[in-house]
Amino acid sequence: MKKIMMYTIGILLSLFFFFIVPQMAHAEVQLMEGTTPEIATKNGETLQAAINQASISGTKQVMLPAGLFYINGKIILKSHIVLTGPSTSPTTTTLTMNNGPVTTDATIKSQEAITDVTLQNFTLQYNPNIPKFNYMTNPANFYKEDLLNLGQYTKAESDAGYKATTKKALKTNINITNMILNANTVGLSTVNITKAKNISIQNSQIINSGLQSGIVVTYSDNVAITNNLVKNLGRTGIVLYYGNSQVTITNNKIIDWMQRYGSYHYDAVKQSGQALDSMQDAAIDSYGPANEYVTVRNNQIYLSSSANKPNPNNAMIAKKWKLKTVPHYVRYTALRASGIQNAVYQGNIVNIDSPDTFSFFTANMRKNNIVTRPKAITVTGNQFTARNVDYPIRLFAGISNGNMTNGITIQANNFRILGQVSNYYRSLVNVREVPVTENNKTTYYPTALVTMLNNKIQSKSISTLVDGSSTSKKDVLQLLILNNNTYNGTLNQTARNYISATIKPFSYSKKRLGGTLIWNADETKSKYIKATILPSKTITIELKPPKSKMANFSIPMNIPKGASAKLQISESKTSNINASTMMYQAK
Repeated sequence: MKKIMMYTIGILLSLFFFFIVPQMAHAEVQLMEGTTPEIATKNGETLQAAINQASISGTKQVMLPAGLFYINGKIILKSHIVLTGPSTSPTTTTLTMNNGPVTTDATIKSQEAITDVTLQNFTLQYNPNIPKFNYMTNPANFYKEDLLNLGQYTKAESDAGYKATTKKALKTNINITNMILNANTVGLSTVNITKAKNISIQNSQIINSGLQSGIVVTYSDNVAITNNLVKNLGRTGIVLYYGNSQVTITNNKIIDWMQRYGSYHYDAVKQSGQALDSMQDAAIDSYGPANEYVTVRNNQIYLSSSANKPNPNNAMIAKKWKLKTVPHYVRYTALRASGIQNAVYQGNIVNIDSPDTFSFFTANMRKNNIVTRPKAITVTGNQFTARNVDYPIRLFAGISNGNMTNGITIQANNFRILGQVSNYYRSLVNVREVPVTENNKTTYYPTALVTMLNNKIQSKSISTLVDGSSTSKKDVLQLLILNNNTYNGTLNQTARNYISATIKPFSYSKKRLGGTLIWNADETKSKYIKATILPSKTITIELKPPKSKMANFSIPMNIPKGASAKLQISESKTSNINASTMMYQAK
């Protein structure tokens, strides 16, 4: 009997801990429905008190009730909480912010440390009636805060630009999952992440940003943005501003970016007296500098508007400034890799059907207290489609390792261009130098290495695969490697204009180093190939290939296993000045 009683007590205790303890592990928030200021103010106070108490007591989970609730004032997140809706449907609970964001920082100057925060299973939105930016009627007096603000840097830090000493992870271990974050075109960005580490945004909708972007990331590490819908953005979809590392952006849909910011930018530039150029921020954007180790994989990027529809900013600019023709000032770029190194763009599907399509992919250097030139960037296995496009790929000032590896590689992509390519040479890839003036002296930064392999191009408009555009009248691309690229099913290796040397990849067999020198379409000077086995400095042989569309060469060299050979291609016999240099290591 005693054993039976003990057994029964054990079952009762198990049931107690199974049912009662989980109920003690979370706090249910009692919010009121209604739109009056009194209700909204009370809801803000109640929710903030529940968050504060959960953080202090270790209760952790803050359960929101079902319904639509208006909130006055900002809500400040605290450490060690799970703010959650009551079901797996994020539409069951909606928090509508009337005059403040949900944030991790009490003031615009404070930078609190916070850790272990989860937001899940509810909708967070701005009240759409908050004063918002309107290019025609309200260009200045509008609400200027992000909907969800996870960290910030001070104005002084912003004015100083990138500094490595400023990077300090104050927000850690934050997870956003199964959420609807809807800024209702109010404020700036929908989500801002700054000075953070170990951040996850997944399976959520990040929509209707105000004047700025869907997701902005600055000074942050280990950020995963996965399986989200990012739609109707004032500026970019997802932007890595600067100082970010170990970021993965995968399996997202980015739809309709650059919907509001361009007209604001036009005004700002025009009123400053600067020369008007254009605005081309990307759906997935690295602004830089100092972004590194970034993976952008299997995302879909497209416009939801009807076929061949212009960017909405341009008609507004023409109307406000009474222009006779609508400008192409605001244009679409899909992927921008400025100020970035060690990045992979793979398996993305891009379809931009607009007369204002600028580019599929661009890369440029960035200087803001530190210079970051594009390096170790691979663009592979993507599908790019547009009706018309100005520069399908545009590259500036890329660098490589000393042995001419880890430059910019474009391989195994499909390009489909239905209409016109409108750059001067109608080229797929345009390479340009960057002029930098310091102490009244201008230095031109060229690109070291571009590799184009196994790409398929469908178009009736392309005439050149790669071209170089130069202001200095010097080579803007030191070495171009081409192989097995096809244009409408036919091999095409055409390059021209300010490219130092173009080759096919070379190989080593039977003590001979072989390769093919590709003569650019406008090549006029002779070429000399010099080969050296390292660490020796003795030139083993010098060749002068005949001028032809493709000149094969074979150099007898005994390269020991593990040793390297250096090849230099120049336009001067016995001189290595301005030579294109590449390395081959025997395996």
